[in-house]
Amino acid sequence: MRILVLFVACMMGPLFAHAQLLDRLALDSMPTFRSVERAMKDPLAVYRLDLSGSKLKELPEEIRQMHNLNHLDLGNNKLKVMPEWFKELRYMQELRLSRNKLEAFPLGICEMVHLKRLDMSRNVIEGVPPCIGKLTELFSLDLWSNDLVDFPEEMEQLEALRFLDLRAIQFEVPEMEKIQNLVPRAKVHFSQPCNCGN
Repeated sequence: MRILVLFVACMMGPLFAHAQLLDRLALDSMPTFRSVERAMKDPLAVYRLDLSGSKLKELPEEIRQMHNLNHLDLGNNKLKVMPEWFKELRYMQELRLSRNKLEAFPLGICEMVHLKRLDMSRNVIEGVPPCIGKLTELFSLDLWSNDLVDFPEEMEQLEALRFLDLRAIQFEVPEMEKIQNLVPRAKVHFSQPCNCGN
């Protein structure tokens, strides 16, 4: 307990302002901001931001100034595309974009090379881009209930991946086998296979 107290005390010191990529313990201990207005009082002190259920149609430009964001929840909004500057959030470790209106996998996500958890469930994404191979630290990928048909060979590079959710997407057995072979270390969750060709 004393070690934890000292750890938190050190984090709150002047050197803490220079921290960017946090380990799991430190990230879990950080406060979660739930409004852009409050976060903008000290944007560099924002490591966790939750804007879920905010009816957003586009990403607030102010987020661009939150260079130390490690965790961002944008679930349950109305986002169709992500801005070009989104890729600048390079310390992102956990990103939730579930329940939006995304039709394409935002390529900027591929630049978030420290990403460990990505939730893009319940969108209308049709394919995974080849650049996903850059996400070598990705542990969990949730693509449940999308319109996916394309899975690139570059997914073989996701050696840290252990969880892949593809439920509520119709695949035939050969497609399911191909996907599982791309990520042999991951537990892939499928719905029952369809007989789409019959």
